[in-house]
Amino acid sequence: MQPLPPNIGRYVVEELVGVGGMGQIYRAHDPVLRRTVAIKLISTKLMSGADRADYIKRFRREAEAAARCAHPNIVAVYDFALHEEQPYLAMEFVSGRSLRQLLDDAPVMDVPDAIAIIFQVLDALTSAHEQGVIHQDIKPGNIMVTADKRVKVGDFGISKLMNVETTTVFSTIGTPSYMSPEQCRGDSVVDGRSDIFSAGATLFEMVAGERAFQGRNVTEVSHRIQNDSLPLLPAHVRNAAPRLQLVLERAMGKHPADRFDTGSDMAEALRQVLREAAFATSRVSPEARITTMIASPRPDSAGRKPPSALDPALLKTVEETLRGYVGPVARVLVQTVAARGRSAADLVAELAQSVPDEADRERFLRETSSLARIRRPAPPAGGPPLSDSSGSRRSGGPPLSDSSGRRSGGPSGGNVSLPEQELERVQAALTQYVGPIARVLVRRAAANVSSVELLWQALATHIEQPAERAAFLRQRPS
Repeated sequence: MQPLPPNIGRYVVEELVGVGGMGQIYRAHDPVLRRTVAIKLISTKLMSGADRADYIKRFRREAEAAARCAHPNIVAVYDFALHEEQPYLAMEFVSGRSLRQLLDDAPVMDVPDAIAIIFQVLDALTSAHEQGVIHQDIKPGNIMVTADKRVKVGDFGISKLMNVETTTVFSTIGTPSYMSPEQCRGDSVVDGRSDIFSAGATLFEMVAGERAFQGRNVTEVSHRIQNDSLPLLPAHVRNAAPRLQLVLERAMGKHPADRFDTGSDMAEALRQVLREAAFATSRVSPEARITTMIASPRPDSAGRKPPSALDPALLKTVEETLRGYVGPVARVLVQTVAARGRSAADLVAELAQSVPDEADRERFLRETSSLARIRRPAPPAGGPPLSDSSGSRRSGGPPLSDSSGRRSGGPSGGNVSLPEQELERVQAALTQYVGPIARVLVRRAAANVSSVELLWQALATHIEQPAERAAFLRQRPS
């Protein structure tokens, strides 16, 4: 073993505390500011001249990026310099153990303890992302936990500043089991949602006792991250925290757009996991029944999940309604249940089980009762007719009949059939203000009004701005 260097820069070396593939970490004393620091010294002796220059630039970028992230849950960076032509960082010395060490000793954490740690990681990431910094290597080894359970996220050595180009040499840097699909592909654009994926992968391992995506080599792990569905958490975890699987599925979506937009959004969903887990009793509760919704639909031979046959505008309306009762996980719930190919009535009934409070559940069912009568989008011209809830055949043009026998889909109000051309006219007008969801709103309103005038008035309530509402109403027939 090589002797300790007496000094690194102005810092007096006291102890070697860590050794990695690229260098060492020392505990040292800063005689100027009289504080203990951690010195991260990187060896570049085996690099070629060009690679070494690039690496030092990257290391300097680490210092600049980390220094911008002043936050209680981020390891503070104090200084950057060269020691005998080798780069080093002087950082805050954190007395504690890495999450990797904790998991090596006890592979499974209780859900509340694991989420308490991830809350602090997400808080750190939210702050970093707001500063334009992406970590790109969130993993247990880069998360320090102190004796009082305070979390410090370190090693921004492979972080990337948003909107700053870097060499392709470092475009796929990361630890394989925690890398996002876009990192595995080597995408040139990686944003904060990549860190959200990695945080989800870390949380999965904390509560499941094993990594979400495993393999015999980097290639196999990378393939599974990009193509395989997230495995189910162990049964005891799903029973203790029914929604956690859904939150992880969203955090670890294959595409960035499928994930939480920010760390704050994911944290809020996890708070809901804890709130609902606290409701668990010995009897079967609404919270527990959500476990039946967790299983993902069976993929086809190409690994793709079957698309839903329900109207996308209908699904969007149901999602927005459900969000008021269950929060951000509504999107995952709707997508999961709709992908099973069920009818609108079945969709609403099953989603209602995710609403824990009985009164709220009944309110949700009332708010979506008219939507439940809408089955599938209208077929293309000349296409085969579709079936409504009663099993009768219909096409895209003639009026529909709902389950009570009322005419609703030309659509009509009460027992009065409204002219199809008027329905198309009002739908076109409403689309200008609310988008594709206009089709669903028109069908729903037409089932409950008896005249064209009342239809326009009912639909106007969906336009928030008074000026736009007035402009919409001016288009109605005189």
